[in-house]
Amino acid sequence: MGENKPEYSLIKLVVCMQATLELFDELKGTSAYKHNLKRLVNQTNQQVERELNNIYPYIDDNQKEETFMSIERAVNEIVNTPIEELFEKGYKPLTDV
Repeated sequence: MGENKPEYSLIKLVVCMQATLELFDELKGTSAYKHNLKRLVNQTNQQVERELNNIYPYIDDNQKEETFMSIERAVNEIVNTPIEELFEKGYKPLTDV
């Protein structure tokens, strides 16, 4: 797959935005949950999806779905990983002690 193809970046963006919406749902019932912010993310997600459909209508639907699902599995792995584990995976000391 081409690394710099805009359609692949858009697919990643759509998946990340959907993950963002799911994370917003986890905040429901807390003071951090804002309907207007979730609505804004949802609207932006819909616009990105429309752009994605405009960019690659020539790609077979099965290929679109397979690409989307592959990226979604990777993003879901991040979303479902405990924050402590994410910290450990990404931790790089700012200074050598």
